[in-house]
Amino acid sequence: MSKKFFSALSLAALTAAMILSVFYLAPVRARAEGLGAVNINSVSITGENVVINVSASDLPSSDDGVYYLFAEKPYQGKPAGNPIAQLPVSGSAVFTVPLGYQTANCHLYDKFQVAVKQGGSFVGVAGAKYITNPEALAGGSPARKNNGKKGLILDGAKIGNGNTEAQQLGVQQGAYNINLTDVIGGNKAIEYGYNGKTYYFDSAYMGQYDHCVRTSTSQGMGMTMVLLNPYSKGEEFMISPTARGGIGRSNYYLMNTSEDKGLEYLEAVVSFLAQRYNGKNGQGQVDNWVIANEVNAKNVWNYSNVADEMSYAQLYADSVRVCYNAIKSRNANAYVCISLDHNWTHTHNTSYYSARSMLEAVNACISAQGNIGWGLAEHPYNYPMTWTSFWTPKNPEMIVHTIDTPYLSMENIEQLTDYMCQPAMRMPNGGVRPILLTEIGYSSTQGEEAQAAAIVYAYQRCVTNQHIKLIAFNRQTDFPLEVRQGLSVGLTRQDGSRKLAFEFYQGMNGGNAGSYINRAASYMGITDWNGAMHAR
Repeated sequence: MSKKFFSALSLAALTAAMILSVFYLAPVRARAEGLGAVNINSVSITGENVVINVSASDLPSSDDGVYYLFAEKPYQGKPAGNPIAQLPVSGSAVFTVPLGYQTANCHLYDKFQVAVKQGGSFVGVAGAKYITNPEALAGGSPARKNNGKKGLILDGAKIGNGNTEAQQLGVQQGAYNINLTDVIGGNKAIEYGYNGKTYYFDSAYMGQYDHCVRTSTSQGMGMTMVLLNPYSKGEEFMISPTARGGIGRSNYYLMNTSEDKGLEYLEAVVSFLAQRYNGKNGQGQVDNWVIANEVNAKNVWNYSNVADEMSYAQLYADSVRVCYNAIKSRNANAYVCISLDHNWTHTHNTSYYSARSMLEAVNACISAQGNIGWGLAEHPYNYPMTWTSFWTPKNPEMIVHTIDTPYLSMENIEQLTDYMCQPAMRMPNGGVRPILLTEIGYSSTQGEEAQAAAIVYAYQRCVTNQHIKLIAFNRQTDFPLEVRQGLSVGLTRQDGSRKLAFEFYQGMNGGNAGSYINRAASYMGITDWNGAMHAR
């Protein structure tokens, strides 16, 4: 592959090849003899209905001259059950069917397929497509809290209750995790009706999450929540059947969109959380939702036994689609993001895909079935992660300023944003997708001044890149497991004492920011700070 930046044409060709692979996997059908050339152009919510626009440049063979519309679950690969509407076969057709929102017949999460009868059987003739504007259901969503880009992964023990550390630090964007299995079941004290069924959620865990979001929102922070899917006994139905054989091998598991019970619970619990934290219910506001963690490193962070990358990407794309529709139908202004790590091109095998390859695969899957405005949550740690002093690199060949760089870090983050500016990677409206740096940390094990300088540099790289929405540093307080791994990334130690990084983080965006930039530049040996920013 050329060392130069992908051209839009070459990326489009690669995406097209991936889409053909997706068609072959089953969610959409490849063209065959007698199927004509039929396309679903759009699927959108209009009022209380779903409108499906269909066109055909070559009419398919048909026993009776009728198009049949099917609503399918994500796991279905061909027309099943009974059609929900029909129209005469023609070069242009517009189906209008009831959305059925908040009923047992809701189509918010369905994909739509057009079929004809051939030899007495229904045969799909168009690639299945999903609704692409779930935000039409949200109505009156509050504005995002765009108070700045300076973020931090919060210490739950320091949120509120008289603790003002986050306020002293001037945190503008807070980040936190939610385990889906914490919410489901438990004491069953919270009743939630959704799409004709009643679900029961845990009030004790929800009280903790409520406190986090409500307090952080009241302190003026924008909030990012990462939705994680760990194993919990009795709740195996939340885990994809492709992952259950690996229970105990991983931290988190692929969400279940392959079976009705798991799928319906996923729809309900994410809708519940999105509504609770949409800024209109007194529990605070979450602006950004990240679906799983570093999914390219699947054996560690999003386990599935599926080895084929496109098959795995389709399954993950299905979970993103479900969460996207659940969240955007409750908060039109929320970002819904996929999550990738810093291994851009270096490692690529059946248990650990490269981030770029996974990004391309997920984009191909989603685009083929109705493009939506998903965002990207990236974790651009140094390489190796324990090496804070990137200005004296341990492995200089691993982080370079080309699109084929083995790893991404804050030193070459412009490569990611340049890549995301290409036409094939953009949102349906042509804009650049939201890019959030939701986890990035620097260890103090190489010295507190090195950690402090690296944080200032990373923050300034974010500020000088218009495409990056926020940077959330890992973390407020050292975490014991990470410390044992050589990652003392906290601004404070476990005993609460403050490192030099606390002062630098606190002051790096205020009226005295220039002095911290100068101290960082001097320590790092940077004589041309503006040039080192690679501004975009």
